[in-house]
Amino acid sequence: MDIAGVVVHTRPADLAAVQAQLETMVGVEIHGIHENGRLVVTVEEDGYRETSDTVLRLHQVRGVLNASLVYQHSEDIA
Repeated sequence: MDIAGVVVHTRPADLAAVQAQLETMVGVEIHGIHENGRLVVTVEEDGYRETSDTVLRLHQVRGVLNASLVYQHSEDIA
């Protein structure tokens, strides 16, 4: 299992649209939203490669200015 914490930046005017798009992404959960256009999200996937791919897809969401990885943890689940 792999978990990443990411801060997603958008323009305040695009916040609702970005939030709606992120809520449809498998493995992505929104934990905090600030009116200034920042969202705190986690990405949870089976492995590091899948997590990396999802974080990269965050950058491709229309309206996202930046997605900054702030935390990452991996562990084997037996």
